[in-house]
Amino acid sequence: MTGAVVQDPDGSRRTVTADHYICAMPVEHARQAWGRKLRAADPQFGRADKLQTDWMTGIQFYLTEPTPVIHGHVNHLDSPWALTSVGQAQYWQGRNFAADYGDGQAADCFSVDISEWDKPGILYGKTAKECTRDEVAREVWAQLKAALNDTCRTVLRDTQLHSWFLDPGVSGLGTPAAHNDDQLLIHPTGTWFNRPTARTAVPNLFLAGDYVAVDIDLATMEGANAAARQAVNALLDASGSSAGRCSVQPLYRAPEFKELKHQDEIRHRWGLPNLFDLG
Repeated sequence: MTGAVVQDPDGSRRTVTADHYICAMPVEHARQAWGRKLRAADPQFGRADKLQTDWMTGIQFYLTEPTPVIHGHVNHLDSPWALTSVGQAQYWQGRNFAADYGDGQAADCFSVDISEWDKPGILYGKTAKECTRDEVAREVWAQLKAALNDTCRTVLRDTQLHSWFLDPGVSGLGTPAAHNDDQLLIHPTGTWFNRPTARTAVPNLFLAGDYVAVDIDLATMEGANAAARQAVNALLDASGSSAGRCSVQPLYRAPEFKELKHQDEIRHRWGLPNLFDLG
């Protein structure tokens, strides 16, 4: 690579030159920047076009009292919009949430992922894409209450809700032009073989992001972190640097599941369903 064309906030374009380049963008944006010459230099770029993304978007509810449902994540299996959630304040030891953040009225952040945007909800009977931002917030709150307040214990109350914040990467909600600028890499069978490595055939170009092939075979912050470490190590190798290399930790795999995974692989190769697929 001899240069990268960037666009400033005012719309002006200029070329930035460097010895080495790291492409650290989500795959749906990165592959728009890979032109014909790059794709000709390394078939990895073309294979990455087959990687799929879908909508998963975060919304935070700020509550006036601590609400640690459990010490971990909650998967709301019965929610139409496939919600998962976690209470944040319980993990921030040494922090006073109300004193350190916001206007002092919020004591917790209930962070939620919305993974299903094309099925109707329980409040308006509309999909998330068809709802306005306010309707999305109210619908998610209603689904959370329905999921958590069904065990003879009221976990969430309307009086607790101070405010909410929906990812600004989602735009045009409630219109035919609904758009998500921050989509999530998804993993149908065979996806691994289309994920590029941090090192490319272009000697001074390296890739970092949650779509890069790392030992964590899932789109996560940890995977993106590992990809960045591999990209830095590859850059140091290419430049002949004597600097210390980043540590890259392999994913822990519980040995108890090794035989089950082996059996699952055999069944997949034979075209048989997973043992747990009872449908």
